Amino acid sequence: MELEGIIGKIRGRGYKATPQRVAVLEAISAEQHQSLEGIRSRCPGVGMVTVYRTLDLLSGLGLVRRLDLGDGPRYELAEDHHHHLICEDCGSVAEFEQCPLDPRQLPEVGGDFEVRAHSLEVYGRCSACR
Repeated sequence: MELEGIIGKIRGRGYKATPQRVAVLEAISAEQHQSLEGIRSRCPGVGMVTVYRTLDLLSGLGLVRRLDLGDGPRYELAEDHHHHLICEDCGSVAEFEQCPLDPRQLPEVGGDFEVRAHSLEVYGRCSACR
């Protein structure tokens, strides 16, 4: 999804596409799987609290994914459905698209539960670390 499309979704849901929000989006779109520090370094004119609030808003709107890959949160645009292979030695992250999980096959966990999304992280060692 292009930035213009994401900005349109922000506006379409009743929020303003402020220059700070756009700066955070541009920072995230520059590289997938970024840490908070990486995002912050790409938009130094945006205050830390604003970065946190923007990430929370964009995550809540489903436009950005927060990933917990073992070394603190990382962020990526929620453009497509994919999963991650994480090297436990060097921390590299690779993506794969073939999803082994069929949400319709999940066991009923009591009550009325609607699956909206899922994520899968697979940990191991990359070929460079073996």
